[in-house]
Amino acid sequence: MSLQATRLCPTCGRPDPQFRDFCPRCGEYLRWEDDNEPRTRVAEAASPPADPPTEEMPAPVSPPASVLLLLDAPSVTVAAGGLGTLRGLIRNQSGLVDNYDFRVAGLPAEWVGPPPTAYLLPFGSGDDGHEAPFELALTPPRAPEAEAGPWPFTIEVVSRSTGAVAARVPATLVIEPFEDLGARAQPQRRRGRRGGTYAIEVSSRGNAPAVVRLSGADTDAACDVQIDPPALQVAPGARVPARVRVKPHRTLWWGRPVEHRIDVDGPVPQSLAFRQLPWIPWWVPVAVAMLVALVIALLALRGDAPIPVPEVRGQTVENAQALLVDAGLKSTPRLQEQVVADPRQVGRVIAQNPAPGAEIDADGAVILQTGVANQIVGVPNLRGATLDQAQQILRSSGLTLGVIEPGDAPRDAVVDFQNPGAGDQARLGSPVNVLLAVEDDAEEAATPTPTPTATPSPTPSAQPDPAQ
Repeated sequence: MSLQATRLCPTCGRPDPQFRDFCPRCGEYLRWEDDNEPRTRVAEAASPPADPPTEEMPAPVSPPASVLLLLDAPSVTVAAGGLGTLRGLIRNQSGLVDNYDFRVAGLPAEWVGPPPTAYLLPFGSGDDGHEAPFELALTPPRAPEAEAGPWPFTIEVVSRSTGAVAARVPATLVIEPFEDLGARAQPQRRRGRRGGTYAIEVSSRGNAPAVVRLSGADTDAACDVQIDPPALQVAPGARVPARVRVKPHRTLWWGRPVEHRIDVDGPVPQSLAFRQLPWIPWWVPVAVAMLVALVIALLALRGDAPIPVPEVRGQTVENAQALLVDAGLKSTPRLQEQVVADPRQVGRVIAQNPAPGAEIDADGAVILQTGVANQIVGVPNLRGATLDQAQQILRSSGLTLGVIEPGDAPRDAVVDFQNPGAGDQARLGSPVNVLLAVEDDAEEAATPTPTPTATPSPTPSAQPDPAQ
């Protein structure tokens, strides 16, 4: 029979003949009582031993975790842009001295502060060196990506000695909602005759969905303002457009433009301007009047349209003047005398300048050349005689009626002046120009001189021409 020393686990009673540091069944530290009197059990060995009775062994128990993580609270609530701290305790339940690094899975790395590191002694080493409190700083940004609500994540500790995850614990970060809404109108000003349309873009820089209601009105109540749609559902970080339509109540037909101010109420109030244009600007009538005046001035500077000169050769001066007046010429013709040998040309126009068909202004004068005989006669007195009477007197004296002023005088107007004057001498067939009295002058004029008796014309060769 032989004796064999062994040690029993004080917790589960499992024999430990190898004298391990920890119980392989329950993980209890076995070297607390390291004295010279270990708990032993002596077994007597029989040779040859009989079949020992079968000992029922308890079911194996899973070894406890080597590291234990405990949180003060499973979740922490933080305002976006703020600081939240998650506190807890880490315990080394292994029999080894080890360093443990913390890391967070499930959250953006920039949201987590510098992860702590724990330096722990084995469990039961005394002075609580096997456990330590820890703090984990969480700083979600004040931005749309940090959406409001719960963010589940996991805290893990990694053993530096093995590089394996020694423990993990779930936690939750709850981010509080906030709103940061903006609005921008494009464009700020419009102009038109019937109305204008503006685009308003509402943006959310918050971390929670928001419902935005828009409304608008004209400060002078002169326009209808419609917003489509009036309510907007804006997601975090999103931009949603809306349209503002402005329509004036009255149509502006004529005048100066009218300014309308539109106020839009929303997350950021907007002030819009609509410039209503008239269909006919105020300057159009003024411009038309100036244009008409300019046309009239140009026409006045230009004068009447050129008038073609009629054919008056072979006519008496009286008839030639009538033809020129009928053609539209206003100036009295100018006369020149030319001695002719043909008696048929005496007293008639033998040449004209400008020539027939040429165009001149209405105020232009036509030079008429009349034929006269080489014989001198006396000029009778025509003052007070009518045109018909003057024509008879001149015909009986061998002279002709010349230029009549005014040319449109009635036939019963009387002669107030003549050239050549009475008693002067002129060549046979020469025209005598007369100036007729107007109605006022005719009433004041003296009684017309009786028609003188016609004097027979002298013989053509009776008196030589003194000018020759």
